[in-house]
Amino acid sequence: MSFDFNKPPTYTVSRDRARRLSAEQRRQAEGAAVVVTCVVLIAALPVQAFILMLVMGAVHGAFIAVPAIGYGTSVLWILGATLLAGFTRRLFRK
Repeated sequence: MSFDFNKPPTYTVSRDRARRLSAEQRRQAEGAAVVVTCVVLIAALPVQAFILMLVMGAVHGAFIAVPAIGYGTSVLWILGATLLAGFTRRLFRK
């Protein structure tokens, strides 16, 4: 049997190493998905707060009994609503 020096050498990977690599790749993909989800949620927070502030301002214009809220208050309302939704979702999860 002759050896062909024109071809690169082939390396065989054991099954355990292949499983570890696939598990590591899966962990990296899950970690990347968590990071992307956090970035999207944080980026959407100011937009949601601004829309809430505008809606409350419009309702305040129509009905004087409804208080107008500022941007900081609307950010806190959005954070509270998001936390409440998360706790409720966990409560009813199987």
